[in-house]
Amino acid sequence: MQKVLMTLLAAVFLCTPVASFAAEETDMAKIPCNEFLKSGDNMGIMLAWIDGYMSAKSDNTMMSAAWMEKLGKHMGAYCNKNPNATIMKAIEDMPE
Repeated sequence: MQKVLMTLLAAVFLCTPVASFAAEETDMAKIPCNEFLKSGDNMGIMLAWIDGYMSAKSDNTMMSAAWMEKLGKHMGAYCNKNPNATIMKAIEDMPE
């Protein structure tokens, strides 16, 4: 199951159109949750950025399907409850 999920995550990242997201500079600290929830094809890229940001802060270089699932669920639940909060606030409130 883990191999399938990791393969699926890799496929999402590889197939996600990057051009629209990278066409301009984006200050990730200013993105509100409601924009994150509407990001569609760019959500995978944003989750990968969030994972990298959190990994740099914790000095954890490991990536797992379970972690990405937990991160995605947290971001979705938090942002649904707090649409005007920034994604940085959602990251700060991520349970251990």
